[in-house]
Amino acid sequence: MQTDRHQNLFGPESEDGIRPAGRIIRAALDTGADALFDYILPEHLGPVQPGQRVQVPFGRSNKLQQAFVVRLIDNPDQAALSRRFKLKTVKAVLDDQPLLDSQLMQLAEWMARYYVCPLGQVLAAMVPAAVKKDAGMRRKTAVYLCQPAGGPEMPASAKQKALAAVLCRQGAVDADSAMDKEALLQAAGCTDAPLKELIRKGIARTVIKEQMHALPAVPAGLTAPSGPIVLNSHQQAALDFIAARIRDNQFSVSLLHGVTGSGKTEVYIRAIEACIAAGRQAIVLLPEIALTAQTVQRFSCRFSRLAVLHSQLSGPQRNAQWRRIRNNEADVVIGARSAVFAPVGNLGLIVVDEEHEASYKQDTVPRYHGRDAAIKRAALANAHCLLGSATPSLETLHNCRTKKHYTLLKLPHRVKNLPMPEMKLVNMLTAFADTEHKKIQLLSPPLKDHLAQVLSRQEQAILLLNRRGYSNFICCPACKHTLTCRNCDVTLTFHKKQQNGGESTTILGRHLTGGYAVCHYCLSKTLVPQHCPLCGSTMTMIGLGSQRLEEELHRQFPKARVRRIDSDAMAGQDYYNILKDFADQKIDILAGTQMLAKGLHFPNVTLVGVISADTALFLPDFRANERTFQLINQVAGRAGRSEKKGTVYVQTFFPKQPAIVYAVQNNFDAFVQDELSHRQACHLPPFWRLAIVAMRDMNYDRLKTAADLTKERIENIMASEKLEMSLRGPLEPAVGRIQRHHRLHLVVQASSPAAIQLLFERMRAMSPIRPAVQTQIDIDPIGVL
Repeated sequence: MQTDRHQNLFGPESEDGIRPAGRIIRAALDTGADALFDYILPEHLGPVQPGQRVQVPFGRSNKLQQAFVVRLIDNPDQAALSRRFKLKTVKAVLDDQPLLDSQLMQLAEWMARYYVCPLGQVLAAMVPAAVKKDAGMRRKTAVYLCQPAGGPEMPASAKQKALAAVLCRQGAVDADSAMDKEALLQAAGCTDAPLKELIRKGIARTVIKEQMHALPAVPAGLTAPSGPIVLNSHQQAALDFIAARIRDNQFSVSLLHGVTGSGKTEVYIRAIEACIAAGRQAIVLLPEIALTAQTVQRFSCRFSRLAVLHSQLSGPQRNAQWRRIRNNEADVVIGARSAVFAPVGNLGLIVVDEEHEASYKQDTVPRYHGRDAAIKRAALANAHCLLGSATPSLETLHNCRTKKHYTLLKLPHRVKNLPMPEMKLVNMLTAFADTEHKKIQLLSPPLKDHLAQVLSRQEQAILLLNRRGYSNFICCPACKHTLTCRNCDVTLTFHKKQQNGGESTTILGRHLTGGYAVCHYCLSKTLVPQHCPLCGSTMTMIGLGSQRLEEELHRQFPKARVRRIDSDAMAGQDYYNILKDFADQKIDILAGTQMLAKGLHFPNVTLVGVISADTALFLPDFRANERTFQLINQVAGRAGRSEKKGTVYVQTFFPKQPAIVYAVQNNFDAFVQDELSHRQACHLPPFWRLAIVAMRDMNYDRLKTAADLTKERIENIMASEKLEMSLRGPLEPAVGRIQRHHRLHLVVQASSPAAIQLLFERMRAMSPIRPAVQTQIDIDPIGVL
């Protein structure tokens, strides 16, 4: 729970001992302080409500800070309000109405408790920065007549009469119909002076009108009408169940487990139609911004009152969309993770598409999971939460088996009974045995041959290589020296420039100019030496990346139109146009990272190639197998989504690894059973809950001392409260140093979430650990790296 503090915010001793008149509010500041603070709200500032922002002095320097009002204090603690001290006073009220309603405030308080985060930081994260800055909002003066022009106080001058005549013709007789001041003066052909005289006489009045200037969030021409769609029996059964839950106005959760291409999106749309028919609104969460383009395209054909929220919108666009939602001008909200906080007033349904995706987990404070926050918000609103995936997370499957308000719905077949794509496993250890040079290449012979056939038939292909850059390992083959980041304990990744590179000479020797070695953690860059700085041998680049895949495709298929999609290639580019070009068959091959693996629907794609299925397989993470299976299954589902047959090639150096074998067999149930047996034996999610106390500091000795003290504190709480949990650490994670900060982890495994909550409630009530180091608590982490 948040700590409520009073004494440390009291001003100096009052000279007259009289506390200023006004109501007391309790506020949360985005300062990192895990506490709430009391202030006096002067009467002249008027009333406030929870969810509004105020400006308050904070700290010894009384620096002005923004704070959210959490509650109003009707019966303040008299001991805290001693005549010896006085509370500080609110300086200004920043909002004319709350930015967060009561349900969102409840959600914020739950997140602060569950994810062990200061409430002020949660509230600050729930409202977009563009909204708090009022980006794109312009305020203009408008004028209207407050009495008929022919009344007893007729305008005296000709220009005053002209102004009144224009207002009369325009029907500007009240605040709602008021005419823009500049347009009025231009139409009447006069200056400000006659208008001021009209206002002084009381014949006219002014009003301030707000106008939002922002480009539309949905580009014009994106929508396209679709023909009538008939649901199959499994889709209809799922829809009937969901619609019944929406009509019940009771909280419930359903998992729509449908194979790729089974028509989950159409079920979402029909469920939203049922929600709107019941007079309520819906939120649709997507794991990737890239998916927003096609989803918005499909949804905008069916819903006219549609709003979009994601980070690729400009500030004015995001502010405009957020205010449309708050003003009840949208029935459907589509967005990425943070759209779960959209100010929807009458929520009836939340859809979480691809609920298994790791991108729903926020990696900065507050470290919430978008799926779990959506479920909690649905519970607060008595709404239905619909989770959808072809490869559901093991946690959600476990919940369906153990929790009464969860229901599993299945779509076992593709729409129109289309066949699943043919899966082909390619053993890269033997694939090049019969080739002339026997040298392993990016594209195996069967994949290369099939790709040539696809291009000859004017069909399309998607190739997945889930690693950015050109090469992820730059080393000397002679002395084994590797290029590593000076700030982080990782090797550097070579990123090639668009233009052709050559060589340059510096005081350190010759370097490649065609690109940089980049650290993916701290983003530092360095030139790549042509020769090893230790022994003088030629440096070698090892490892694969999406840039190298793109280059290889251009070399092997020079006439093919190839585009790369990853976070590097898409920086500053328009997802809508790229995906539209691919849909219009202006692009033959899309190559890239996992951004291509989910949710996209292109009927002309008949070939999918997984270039390296082993990329994440041997990471020191207990979810490595699950992620590998999900990624292969998801990207395979992009093939054969029409009458044209689809084929998937899975290239691997470990053809007998269970996750890859099950993925090629499309045997989800067998994979789940095998993986769950390992998780249960190791006390891992979903059977036990996990939390990580991540500590970092530039001084390793100070970090180790603080980590040992934290471990001792946790062990004492576990013993005193008799908690069923285990503690591991302090452990050095896979990357022991990031941005010059050493890292140590304490891993808590507990049999129930209540045990973890009790542990951290006790820790929050204690004084800070000394020596002080940066400490971050991650509840339900998606990985342990």
